[in-house]
Amino acid sequence: MLLDRERDRRSAPATIDKTADDEGEHSLVCIVCEHRISDTSHRIEMAGAHEHTFVNPNGIVHHIGCFNAAPGCGYVGDTETAFSWFPGWTWQVAVCGKCRALVGWIFRNAGEQFHGLILAALRET
Repeated sequence: MLLDRERDRRSAPATIDKTADDEGEHSLVCIVCEHRISDTSHRIEMAGAHEHTFVNPNGIVHHIGCFNAAPGCGYVGDTETAFSWFPGWTWQVAVCGKCRALVGWIFRNAGEQFHGLILAALRET
């Protein structure tokens, strides 16, 4: 039974555990290759919440969490201004720095930045 719960925990997407701070910092890793993308201590609120659900222009729904740092990311493509989910912020695609899987976006505005990471692309360890 414990093995089943451990296996389920390892394969489940990252969730926002409000008690994680009480237990210490946890890493958020890429579900594809296990590369460390960020940590729970980097969670922040943007536009009044940590988690947001958005639909892109292609109709794809993304459930993201906001983070002030994601050192395990790489960035691809041009910085864009159109269709930003956070008005006034530009965005660029963020990928896993090891396997290049899509993990979210980096948003920038006037020298500030944050990451919107796809929670289903991450696993908490």
